[in-house]
Amino acid sequence: MMTTSQVEILEKDEIRLVGFSVMESLNDILAKGTVKNLREAMDIRKSEVENWEGDGIYLIQLYSAGGWTPDTPFENIVAVKVTSFGEIPSDMITHVVPAGRYAKFVHVGLESEISHTYERINNYALRPFDVEYWEDIHSLETEDSEIDIYIPIE
Repeated sequence: MMTTSQVEILEKDEIRLVGFSVMESLNDILAKGTVKNLREAMDIRKSEVENWEGDGIYLIQLYSAGGWTPDTPFENIVAVKVTSFGEIPSDMITHVVPAGRYAKFVHVGLESEISHTYERINNYALRPFDVEYWEDIHSLETEDSEIDIYIPIE
């Protein structure tokens, strides 16, 4: 059974990331499996990233200012955390998630049911971006999978 909990409001340090970026709509991502494919590629290729740390993989979703619909393209970054930027593989990009206050939500259950968690989050406010953190990408379709979601707040 899928559950959502708002765990806490917390201050987060900036997160330096190296990974892949794609501009696609949610409908295209779901139809093509784009984020899943990038996540699997990142897992295989993370050893190519200098100064990479931790086991998890991040998804940063950067929304355009004009509003969001499932057909509106937005930037999706699938990346690993680094202690500092070194040499960047030629097909990868860098991104910095700014330090600040974030609401942390935890989605427990199948990743394919995460839209229910986002419906709850969207009741609070639309936002310029959000951050998902996957500790173990190989267990995302299990009942006890946990995905941390960070939403910037004022």
